[in-house]
Amino acid sequence: MNPTELHRKLEESRDFQDRFFAFLDDIIVHDLLDGIPFDHDGNPRTERPPVVPSEDATAEEWDIFRSVIKQEVKYVGEHLQHHVHEPVCYKYDHSTCRFQFPHDYISISFYDPESKSIVPACCDVWVNYHNRSILVFGRFNHDLRFVLSGKSCKSAMFYITDYITKMSVKMYELLTLL
Repeated sequence: MNPTELHRKLEESRDFQDRFFAFLDDIIVHDLLDGIPFDHDGNPRTERPPVVPSEDATAEEWDIFRSVIKQEVKYVGEHLQHHVHEPVCYKYDHSTCRFQFPHDYISISFYDPESKSIVPACCDVWVNYHNRSILVFGRFNHDLRFVLSGKSCKSAMFYITDYITKMSVKMYELLTLL
């Protein structure tokens, strides 16, 4: 579905909006689970993720696994997704964090028809958008973004290229020379 069609459906149907945001909020989150204790001294990058139960596992084994996953989301997330200001945040004479922390708090995801913006919830202003399964089983920090237009796709492409190449000249500057 292209962005124009998506915006149209979001504007026309509350049911579509509800289903769209239920899906989106299930795969990309911006918080860590509250009220779950975690080991502050651990190093999840050097530890193996939990083992998924076999297909013939009992309901009790699956309940235990789901509980372990919640603990792992908190543990791995606090270590790898939770932002703490470091000198690199202010590299290049930035007066504010160049990673834009803290983010703005947004209690629920919504669609703004005036700006045609899809605004995802941000329930923890110190955490990047992430997927809980990728976090627990991949054990690396990541920042997921919604790419719903050519402009955001181009922006993501430039960001990824700049991040990977670590060149002193930005990719968009090089392309203007062509």
